[in-house]
Amino acid sequence: MFYFIPSWYNQSRPWYHNTQLWFRILERMTFDDTVNQLKMFHQAEEEVRLLVLNYQPQFRYYLHKQGLLQTPYWSFFDDIQNISALHVRPFSFKDLNWPDGVQFLYSPFAVLVRLEGVDLATIHFAQDGNLFYIEFVEAGRLTKHYLFDDRGFLSSILYFDAEGREVYQDYLNESGMWQVREHLQPQEAGQIEVNPYADHSFQEHYYADWPSLIRERLEVLAQAEVGDQDTLVVASHAQHNDLILEVFPQQQKVFSFFGDRLALEETPSNRALLEQASLVVVDREKQEETLRPLLAAAGRSSKALLRIPPYDTRLRLGHSQMLRDQKIYCYMDGLSQEELQDTLKVLLAFMAQQGDVSLALVTFDRMRNFNELETWITEEIYRHYDPDDFFQVAEEGNENQLEEDQVLELSRIHFELLTNETEIIKALDSARLVLDLGAEPDLYTQIASISAGLPQINRVETDFVSHQKNGWILSPDADLASALQFYLAGLANWNKSLVYTVQKMADYTSGRILEQWQELLNEEA
Repeated sequence: MFYFIPSWYNQSRPWYHNTQLWFRILERMTFDDTVNQLKMFHQAEEEVRLLVLNYQPQFRYYLHKQGLLQTPYWSFFDDIQNISALHVRPFSFKDLNWPDGVQFLYSPFAVLVRLEGVDLATIHFAQDGNLFYIEFVEAGRLTKHYLFDDRGFLSSILYFDAEGREVYQDYLNESGMWQVREHLQPQEAGQIEVNPYADHSFQEHYYADWPSLIRERLEVLAQAEVGDQDTLVVASHAQHNDLILEVFPQQQKVFSFFGDRLALEETPSNRALLEQASLVVVDREKQEETLRPLLAAAGRSSKALLRIPPYDTRLRLGHSQMLRDQKIYCYMDGLSQEELQDTLKVLLAFMAQQGDVSLALVTFDRMRNFNELETWITEEIYRHYDPDDFFQVAEEGNENQLEEDQVLELSRIHFELLTNETEIIKALDSARLVLDLGAEPDLYTQIASISAGLPQINRVETDFVSHQKNGWILSPDADLASALQFYLAGLANWNKSLVYTVQKMADYTSGRILEQWQELLNEEA
């Protein structure tokens, strides 16, 4: 069994949930190593289980959004609250015990509860429209929050003092009886208090903090369920690394270093981690270079370090060869303004010669100003090229307008903000060539491009692109136009790249990635 420990934590209250109100959710490109690793293990039909250490009353909806609803899990808060329900169950706020005569006033964002002109509560909802929490007020003062579980019951109550400060939070069982109380103001006895009549037996009545109680309950789990032959896959995070090392000394442990989640420096905590880790997984060469000397200092072989993407390839070849239009998918986020403009000058010159080439300028950054970029491109076209080659009359214009009043728009250049993996895959489906000239090419784009069978042009060498086989690596004095010509002037080189890419795809399937994990874990066993 593989036990996965994610790092889905709240920054302000470390062991609290991070669910957002539905209208505050901003779709943006995010990747999570645990989510993608779980998908790969599911694909390979490995037995897995999640260990969730923080409070997650809307957890089933999160799993559903990630395509992981069928993943079994153990939740620390379910354990201490004695919750056994597994499935989402609808729950209506109207089923609560409201006073007779209350009105429910609906706004675009929430539901206001009012009695005889006096506000009693505000009802808030999560992303999927399910009940999230209710704010109760008395005499205009906030008194408490009811937080609801997506399985259809009241999960906890957060209480406020006369100044509106959070005082304590009661975590309830399914019958509404408080099991554990978290004191949110300084408390001599301890921040965590256990109800003497709680459903479970605990070793203490007060605990200094959450990690003290988490350690106790994890030890119970370790004794009851986790065998010495099981493996823990840990999203490396300062919040739980030491805890996992203490509670699970016998099990093999894989620590995943993803992005910039944990500072890679010589600390006692990191040294202990590297001494005990069976395998350290990184997703970038920079992390690998930083960790090698740290591993050596911890007396470990570099064999315990594996650089591999947290995404797998899945054959979903694009359909660009069936289209007359040759679309260049150009990822902009790794480029400075000057670098982007230099790249666009080459692309515009190439497009002026190749009438069947179009350009998708892609970003994952919501703050990207497309208007400024479009203005610069427009000026560049009018300065150097025939505008008729790049513009068309906007379709929304009135067909009876005078010619001088017609609105023009770019016909072969499009701007695309992509916010999730599905949108990337869709954009690549019609692309003929991927262009990513940043100092560190986007990892997911590289893997998705391999899955789509697309050649890639990069400025730096990576494991995923071989020069003139499934892409082009630009040397410092290389000519981008030559690379474009190589793959877009005809289909011969493009077809060779497709064949090579399909062969390369085998290196990054979920099965192959897991084989590499298993080989290294077996060596360490």
